[in-house]
Amino acid sequence: MGGLFLLSNGIDPTQKTRLANNDSALNQSNQFFQSPDVAFWLRDIELSSDSFLVVDKKSRKVIDVLHKSQVLKIETGKNLKELAKIYHFVHKLDSNSQVKFVRGRKEFFNYPKIEPHISPAEAIFKSVGVDSALARFILLIESPSNPSAISISGARGHFQLMPSVARKYGLVINQYRDDRLNFEKSAVAAAKLMKQYCIPQAQRIALSAGILVDSSAKTELWFRLLVLHVYNAGSGNVAKAVRVYAADGLTGEELIMKLWKTHVGAFGNSSQNYSQVALASHLAYNRYLSNKKSEVFSQADQNNCAN
Repeated sequence: MGGLFLLSNGIDPTQKTRLANNDSALNQSNQFFQSPDVAFWLRDIELSSDSFLVVDKKSRKVIDVLHKSQVLKIETGKNLKELAKIYHFVHKLDSNSQVKFVRGRKEFFNYPKIEPHISPAEAIFKSVGVDSALARFILLIESPSNPSAISISGARGHFQLMPSVARKYGLVINQYRDDRLNFEKSAVAAAKLMKQYCIPQAQRIALSAGILVDSSAKTELWFRLLVLHVYNAGSGNVAKAVRVYAADGLTGEELIMKLWKTHVGAFGNSSQNYSQVALASHLAYNRYLSNKKSEVFSQADQNNCAN
């Protein structure tokens, strides 16, 4: 997952919605949920693919929203760069700013489709002894619309497991069978991957930055996000990025915020954004649940009135 994703000033990232669970670490008053980085991801997740955001890449401020027909027509005429220059001039952006056109991805984040899998996945992770919140985060960002699709790197399934990783944790993958498409088996494999690799490596990486992670800290949001970065980018890439700040005496929260702006080796744009989109998708999912609940109550009221 990569690219730049944004939020217009019209969306309030602090809007309170019903949480998917009672996990205090996921309370929307947490500083991570208040950040502009998470806010612009939220807007992209909630914007239909028939629209584009026009954004100042430096500040991540949305300048305009265009229908796809406008953008594609301009792009076909090879005038998109000229249009960007116009926006740059009109809005008096500084010389280091870039205007980007970012397409909405609402259809990718198919919450009605992934919702039935959330509770079973959380139960499987819990049975393996892994923080169930990690299951929810992964399901909400990795492949919520089409788990059968194969990524460029070869990952597949709801948990986007690579072939070698899947086989290591007991899944069969050959020309006749791919257990990554079996939800329960892939969930167990992902949970084992988390327990045996991602979580221990995240602890080691945190310690390299002078942050000791005890049992209580494992459910703190910053550590969960660090684990997600390991799951996505691999411990080696995350360790290289963290090494930049090893002597800075950062807190866990500060470390994650630094990773969001760090580009070291293979830890690039998509790696920076991974935990941001996890948080934004969590917010968007809660809004989906809240809206769904409101619709149920509204329908019930209508039925009562009719009777």
